[in-house]
Amino acid sequence: MKHQHISHEFYFALLGVLMTAKQHIVAIGGEFGLTSIQAVTLLLLDATTPRPMKNFCTVYHCDASNITGIVDGLESKGLVSRQSDAHDRRIKVIQLESAGQRMQQRILERLAADSGYLFDPLNATEVQQFVRIVEKLAAANTVGCGGV
Repeated sequence: MKHQHISHEFYFALLGVLMTAKQHIVAIGGEFGLTSIQAVTLLLLDATTPRPMKNFCTVYHCDASNITGIVDGLESKGLVSRQSDAHDRRIKVIQLESAGQRMQQRILERLAADSGYLFDPLNATEVQQFVRIVEKLAAANTVGCGGV
């Protein structure tokens, strides 16, 4: 499907919103003793589905050794564990542990409580539309965070 030309100004504005949101996540993660990449990684994990470590290489566009360091830090805090995949023992997956689930929930609660300023320019209907659009984009972009 073809889309109309999207302007440079749009991408500039989009990056501004994304960077503001990321800075907010990083600041709250720091309050919980996490580095910026540890905070983002923790938020990308799902308690019911362990994620292969190699998926984070794709999301972060980095070498496996970088992911190992991130996971080492989260593991040393008791937030995640590294396990063999149930279907292929050669694959290492990251499992969110109970402490990680609790910290993830606390971070998400803080984000929800403190992120209102991001949405202040929007009315309630626009916020709902924005959320649906972002969720739709995430579901369609399997290489990005939605497909980790």
